[in-house]
This record gives sequence, structure tokens and C-alpha cells, in this order.
Amino acid sequence: MKKQIKTTHIIDAPTEKVWANISKASGMHEWLPMIETCSLEGQGEGAKRVCTTKNGVLNETILVIDHKTKTFQYAIDEQTLFPINDVVGTMSVRDNNGETILDWNLDFSLEDESIFPMITEGVGSMYASGAQGLENISKKTS
Repeated sequence: MKKQIKTTHIIDAPTEKVWANISKASGMHEWLPMIETCSLEGQGEGAKRVCTTKNGVLNETILVIDHKTKTFQYAIDEQTLFPINDVVGTMSVRDNNGETILDWNLDFSLEDESIFPMITEGVGSMYASGAQGLENISKKTS
């Protein structure tokens, strides 16, 4: 069954700096604590990103980098962190009086409905730590 997790985070850093850290596609290990290494093969849409964690590898394809709408979308082609499939993540940022609003959503397929609350909690926690990491790194580069 198709599912979606929607999260919104307020980041106390300039939107342009936050967007620069997201849109470069590489460097996730600098702001998402669970990521140990992150490498990028190719550039822009269609590039392949490989991120390692202590619990496995994420093989991703960059789908959208839209500088006008500040939207970044990626597909997770292979992963072992959560029992989900057909995974697409979307990050979009917008300015809010000097702060940044980050909407970070995850669409996926799930076979066992009973684990949806666990997936929601895990993804929510991971995205919250990523938003905090984006705030920290964006303040350093401002």
C-alpha cells in the first residue's frame, strides 16, 4: 500500500544557504548524522548518490533539482534501513522572514500496515536530526 510521511521543520538559517547544502546533492554526511559517507556519480538530475550508514547502504537516483522552486527529489533505489519499497523523498525550502521552512516528505510502498507507526517515528526522527544538521551547517557557511 502506498504511504506518505510529511514533515515540516523551521530552520534558523538563510534559505539560500540551506538550499545550497541540499541542492549540491553530495555532502549529506555533513548534515544528516546517520550518514557516514556520501558520494555522487554524475551531476544534476539522473545522478547516482551512494550513502553509507552503520546499518547499510542507500543507493539513490537524483530525480529533481529545481532551483526556481527550491525543490529536491530523490528515489531510493536500494536500501536496508526500513522495510519499505518504491521510495521517493522530496525536500522543498522557502523563506519565512529570515528563517527557512523545510518540507521533507517521503512516499513509499509498505506491505505490512502494522509497522507504519514505527516507520513514521523513525523517519520523523531522522528528518528532524537532518533539519538540525542543515541549520548547523548553514549557519557555519553564512
